[in-house]
Amino acid sequence: MATASKASGTHNKKRNLRRTHLLELGAALLIIVFANIISNYFFGRIDLTAEKRYTLSPATKSLLKAVDEPVLFRVYLEGDFPSDYQRLQHETRDMLNQFRAYNRNIEYEFVNPNAYEDPKEQRAFYDKLAQKGIQPSYIQVKKADGVTQQIIIPAADVIYKGNETSIQLLTNQAYVANDIALNNSIQNLEYVLSNAIRGLSRVFKPHIGFLTGHGELERGSIYDIQLSLLENYRVENVPLTEDINVLTGRVRNADSTVSLINKFDLLIVPKPQQPFTDQELFILDQFVMYGGKILWLIDPLNADLDSLADQGQTIATRLPLNLDEMLFAYGVRVNPNLIMDIRCRPIPMNVGYVGDKPQIDFRPWLYFPDIIPLSKHPIVRNLDIIKTDFVSGIDLIENDITKTILLASSEYSRVKNAPVIIDLNETKTDIQQMDRRLFNKQHIPVSVLLEGTFRSMWRNRLAPSFTQIPEMGYKTESEPTKMIVISDGDIIKNRFNYKENSSYPLGYDYYTNTMYANKQFLLNCIDYLTGEEDILNTRSRDISLRKLNVIKAHEWRKRCQWFNVLLPVVLILCIAPIVALCRRRRYVARNKQTNGYRK
Repeated sequence: MATASKASGTHNKKRNLRRTHLLELGAALLIIVFANIISNYFFGRIDLTAEKRYTLSPATKSLLKAVDEPVLFRVYLEGDFPSDYQRLQHETRDMLNQFRAYNRNIEYEFVNPNAYEDPKEQRAFYDKLAQKGIQPSYIQVKKADGVTQQIIIPAADVIYKGNETSIQLLTNQAYVANDIALNNSIQNLEYVLSNAIRGLSRVFKPHIGFLTGHGELERGSIYDIQLSLLENYRVENVPLTEDINVLTGRVRNADSTVSLINKFDLLIVPKPQQPFTDQELFILDQFVMYGGKILWLIDPLNADLDSLADQGQTIATRLPLNLDEMLFAYGVRVNPNLIMDIRCRPIPMNVGYVGDKPQIDFRPWLYFPDIIPLSKHPIVRNLDIIKTDFVSGIDLIENDITKTILLASSEYSRVKNAPVIIDLNETKTDIQQMDRRLFNKQHIPVSVLLEGTFRSMWRNRLAPSFTQIPEMGYKTESEPTKMIVISDGDIIKNRFNYKENSSYPLGYDYYTNTMYANKQFLLNCIDYLTGEEDILNTRSRDISLRKLNVIKAHEWRKRCQWFNVLLPVVLILCIAPIVALCRRRRYVARNKQTNGYRK
């Protein structure tokens, strides 16, 4: 009887245990289904990385929320290529997945650009990409049978609402190692991808005016920058005259009062050569006082390489632009000098003849400094080398304006004050033989960002009579605004082929066949000045490149091997007695309970 009762109790316990397990399994399935339903309406993630690499910036999140139609990213990073570029592929896919997590309209596909078997079709595909501005990269791949060259295309097409643009995913940086350049490119992925969406989805385009009428660069010389700006901005050439309405407009309010507003979100002054009148300066000054932004590209001296072609020597003298007092009031002084820098760009020189054929050699030209951005500001962060022609130094004037040096010369620089004798024979001296003691200036500023509340240049002086005209709306203190001063007008200039009526890309050096980062720098400046600093801030994210310390790994190799071999054995020897003791106690307790029940 006792045995039957015990068997029935055991059966009931097993049945209750089975029921409990089924209930737990059902509850777990319900929780999983419920969690998946909730996840379709709510999104969240926890980023535990130190640099928050998996957290999108607020500006990007806001941009993605506004996307109301599918955006297709066609990425040309599919195929067999080295592990470094596979990392770029994985990071690009992860970033697009993050975009898609915030908006299901984000779509992407990875395409192998080298999948064509027919060479003619492959070449036609490359030509089609080249027309979009996508250029292939040639890399060296080490294999067991030697070194081979491989073509990769780290780029993508972005298509939205019938509009299409192309972007480069790999930032070429000549002054850093390949792994660091690749890491910098990964840091910029969010900016590059989100900026493409921003350009295609923008409805309102800021209005940019290029100043003319004072010998500024002609249209062919600024063709490439204007063409690039048309994707995101309205561009207009503005002849500055003494007309008071050229930069500002009058709006009549509901109470019959008149308010002055600027016609342009940004004014670009591209290398003026002729002086400004007082009334023109006043119009520019009031444009700033009413919150206008200006990108100044100023050459204080009339130095030009073309003037050296005939005689091999020229004298650079000061240009009477009448801008010194205005810029001084704003917080900077563009000095009438030329910077000579050991880190410079070469130019072709005739070094002799073989028969009647001239022998051309490239010699360093100290007046063409190569500028490596050192600032951590988003405008210049991770940019490649920027080329300059006859650049001058900038002094910072102490006032209430916030100043940020964007570009500066190298640590081996010197200056020549005007008038400067420029002689092509200076290229005959080898850089290694130059007296380094002469190049004792370090990091001379050549581009400065100014931010704050500016004071009019007429604030503490007797203002001309035309300032009293009511339509002028004279103000002595500006609204919060910003401007950038660059002491090289040629930084925005592209080479133009008048015979073929076509231009070379901005930043392209015709003689050395090298592409510099001038265009990206200027586009970043314009984005920042027109209020897109939130997007640019995504460039300031610092994703650390955590590489294995090879030396330390070699030193700790034996220790790690012994540790990996001995640790499991030690753990078993330590845990086994404890497990045996626990089992013994459990067995003894069970026997006592059984004996007690029988009694």
